[in-house]
Amino acid sequence: MNMTSFILYFSMKVLIIEDDVQLNFAISEFFKIKAFDTVSIKDGLDAIEQIDNEHFNLYIIDINIPHINGLDLLKYIRKTDLHTPIIIITASLEIQNLSTAFENGCNEYIKKPFHL
Repeated sequence: MNMTSFILYFSMKVLIIEDDVQLNFAISEFFKIKAFDTVSIKDGLDAIEQIDNEHFNLYIIDINIPHINGLDLLKYIRKTDLHTPIIIITASLEIQNLSTAFENGCNEYIKKPFHL
């Protein structure tokens, strides 16, 4: 197996759910440069479709996204997947949101703005 095949075979798949177009693009490009297979979504309804139809190795979810918020997506994922890491990104400092995220299986959170 050559190196390209090795990377493609073992490539991690990341679902990025962020409604800020520029931030979504920046995060996606960062992971692509690191040889991750990325899928970028801007709202909760599209995210549900992706979650139901594909396997991901990492989720990066903004709390405040259209249609279905990030906390509800977190709960949805954890109903069937207890192990895949989920990172919540948020501009909010509301302790209740962060507490709810961790109570429902969030592995880590990142406060916006942040540097990749």
